[in-house]
Amino acid sequence: MAYKEINDFNTTGPGSIFKYSADVVPAFIPLVLISVFIVSTLGSYFAQMRRSGEGDFPGSFAVGSFFTAIVAVTLSLFENLIRTGTVVTSIALAIIGMIWLYVSRMESSGF
Repeated sequence: MAYKEINDFNTTGPGSIFKYSADVVPAFIPLVLISVFIVSTLGSYFAQMRRSGEGDFPGSFAVGSFFTAIVAVTLSLFENLIRTGTVVTSIALAIIGMIWLYVSRMESSGF
């Protein structure tokens, strides 16, 4: 057999579909995390634009990166679903987002 089938996986539950997809296409989980990051960042930004008339992109970036890090850590609970480097990258992105938010708040307050 030249390719993997879903019947080869003996696990049950929602994790089996993600596990099958991650084994067939190794870039599946990073692409899911990138899409979660983009949707949450832009959703937060445009919600702020609609509510107050102006958006705060560093704040939206921090929210999106923090939410993506939470999703990555949650996906790491499944065995062999996500690589450690991907989780570390998402946590590093969250730290960068928090630093950017802190620095932008300091610049706007006059320090």
